[in-house]
Amino acid sequence: MIHPTAIIDSAAQIDPSAEIAPYGVIGADVVIGARTKIGPHTVIEGPTTIGADNRVGNHCSLGAPPQDLGYKGEPTKLVIGDRNFLGDYVQISRGTLKTDAKTTVVGNDNFLMAYCHVGHDCVVGDRVIAANAVQLAGHVTVEDRVVFGGLVAIHQYARVGKLAMVSGGSVTSHDIPPYVRVAGYGCAVYGLNLVGMERGGVERDAIKRLREAYKVLFRQPGKLEDLLARLETEFADSAEAMHWVKFFRESKRGVVRDREAK
Repeated sequence: MIHPTAIIDSAAQIDPSAEIAPYGVIGADVVIGARTKIGPHTVIEGPTTIGADNRVGNHCSLGAPPQDLGYKGEPTKLVIGDRNFLGDYVQISRGTLKTDAKTTVVGNDNFLMAYCHVGHDCVVGDRVIAANAVQLAGHVTVEDRVVFGGLVAIHQYARVGKLAMVSGGSVTSHDIPPYVRVAGYGCAVYGLNLVGMERGGVERDAIKRLREAYKVLFRQPGKLEDLLARLETEFADSAEAMHWVKFFRESKRGVVRDREAK
């Protein structure tokens, strides 16, 4: 159902089962999937594709031009998957030409609370929970099942690894490793996200192995590359430890370390 006060561009493609609330504005080159509900006063600009069964709150801005000084009106995109919740005043920008994909991506089953910002060229995975006013700058990558407390700020190009938990009010310009809890201005690691891993389906034996690997990678003195080599030798059977190795080696901004690191 489309409310009569909504303004819909003739080039928009809206599934008949989708709902557009009063005063919504849907631009050209916008695709909205089945059973998705768009709240009052929300503005969606294209090219933007939104999948099925999403719930979008009021006064959201989706697919607006990227907040990038180099952007000159090029046709970039926003793609949002299925079953996402976007709270009131959430803002998600389109991509830029600075990536090959030219696309900002939000996956499936995410829960982004009020006032969250997802900057241009971000890639957000699946089942991410972001409390109120989480701010992701441009080009941030968030892997699956990350949990953010409120008012977190992530610097552009930083990455947040799978099943990490980021405490409210934290700020970082570095990558946050998978499977850990971090907190503070600049962020430090405060151990493994054990509850998150259990809820995320990581087996107990795998968690036990990762706890052992944690002591090597985060608590032992030595050069980072030497510690990563130890993980490859001693924990090759642990998919989670090998994910750490890959994540650390691919880092371009440096990785947040343990608060008790030597």
